Amino acid sequence: MKRLLFPLLLAALLLPATAMAQRILALTPHACEMIYAIGAQVQLVGAVSYCDYPAEAKQLPRIGSYERINVEAALRLKPDLAIVMSRNVVGIEVLEKMGVRTVVSNPDSFESMFDDMLKLGELTRHTAEAGKLVAQLRQRLQQVRSRPRSETAVFYEVWHDPLLTAGGPSFISDLIHEAGGRNIFAGIDIETAHVNIESVIRAKPELIVIPIEKRSIAERRGFWEKWLGEG
Repeated sequence: MKRLLFPLLLAALLLPATAMAQRILALTPHACEMIYAIGAQVQLVGAVSYCDYPAEAKQLPRIGSYERINVEAALRLKPDLAIVMSRNVVGIEVLEKMGVRTVVSNPDSFESMFDDMLKLGELTRHTAEAGKLVAQLRQRLQQVRSRPRSETAVFYEVWHDPLLTAGGPSFISDLIHEAGGRNIFAGIDIETAHVNIESVIRAKPELIVIPIEKRSIAERRGFWEKWLGEG
């Protein structure tokens, strides 16, 4: 028995702990950005809508959204790894059954974001680049933390119709806190929460953050200036 186990054990020790991902699908925008940031973009073969940073990412084949994957289009790219926000995304189960390895990345804090960057570094064999980037980001974060806190009341408009915001257990809320502000809806124990205009007005935000994704910033600014002015 020992003679049989020894070669098997030796083989297990010599094999790499994690096979390198050669053809990656970035099925969430932040994963796409992370892969570019650690220099592993050559291994990217497909992405989803909203994967638009850096500019080169716009040239990647699109295979759906972070909510639903076009399985046939994805498989045509012959991926060996898919990075997803959740395994509940429509189409992911089929990809897994077809042999595509999946890794979930849905960071809700800076620490979990750093962990995911290091994980992607291991999967792509860019461990040194990922480690260097995380070290730089930690240093920048520490510099921000050392500044006096303003505690500015912030409302983050995730979407406008319906009106959505970032609740307490979200990366956005953590980002606001680390920047020295106060998320007015941090008390909501949901990552992305439905709110109404009246609740925003009652919370008296001093700063409203409006992402540029598929909306008119001028329109949204005018909208909130009107309502908050009347409040």
